[in-house]
Amino acid sequence: MPQLSLSSLLTSLFYLLPLYLFVLAPILRQLFPPSPDSLRPSSAPFFQDDADLAIPPEDLDYPVLDPEILSLDDGVQVDCPPDAYRTHLLSRDPLIIYIEDFLSDAEADHLAELGHQNYTPSIVYDGTTQKIDPSRRLSDRALLSRDDRTVRCLEARAHAFQGWRPHLYIERMWAQRYNASGHYRHHYDWAGSAARGGDRLSTFMVYLGDDCVGGGTNFPRLKPPRDRAWCRFLECDDAEHSGHPHAPQGITFRPIKGNAIFWENLRPDGSGYPETWHAALPVTSGTKVGLNVWSWYQPPRRRE
Repeated sequence: MPQLSLSSLLTSLFYLLPLYLFVLAPILRQLFPPSPDSLRPSSAPFFQDDADLAIPPEDLDYPVLDPEILSLDDGVQVDCPPDAYRTHLLSRDPLIIYIEDFLSDAEADHLAELGHQNYTPSIVYDGTTQKIDPSRRLSDRALLSRDDRTVRCLEARAHAFQGWRPHLYIERMWAQRYNASGHYRHHYDWAGSAARGGDRLSTFMVYLGDDCVGGGTNFPRLKPPRDRAWCRFLECDDAEHSGHPHAPQGITFRPIKGNAIFWENLRPDGSGYPETWHAALPVTSGTKVGLNVWSWYQPPRRRE
């Protein structure tokens, strides 16, 4: 009886492998579907919307949350107007959604006026200390009081937009004012602190005032969308920017009063999306007023 040589055996396997991958394997998956447990990742995900429900409360350490930083539930109820915004999906991964009329004109004007008397120079954080550094960030900021009905309604709107996610907290809101030459160099909103317990899950960049030239929000690592319909909101390759040697890369959102950009900063495992690297480009003239709505995510942790 002739024996198969090694080369003949390898040749047979080479031809049988595609038959298994593209014919037999799909049939077997239909006949014997995997159980949901077999599809779960081997390590616990950062986001624990339901993963902690099987753990007794006494075995969990809940984070100590600072009301000076986070807008915590204090039982205050407000009557808010119905939502009237429209959304446009720019990217799925990372999730980036453009929101038209996230604020009404009256709401935008009110919030801009609310911060008017409280502006102080904006700070930057280098991982250990906070400082004023106009070369990196030149703007003024104002903390908005939670005693205001519009502030409370915007907190509720931002929370509802994200599906009332468990363990998600809206940070205290800061209005940002950029006068001529005002800018914020490229940076991340996430800190890479998920492994230590929590990090900024998402950002709303809301425009309260657009009486300015320049001042766009630039994402150099995002690819421009093909459809020219996006030119309603983006700086496109028109005569003003086409061929300019110093034109910013990626995409740049124009400041439009009442509109907002929403993006998620974190992957499912808690690491940050590098595509969310962004900047407030310099204001050439006039004044831009924005509002940061950040969401902090920090689930309870299993007690050691």
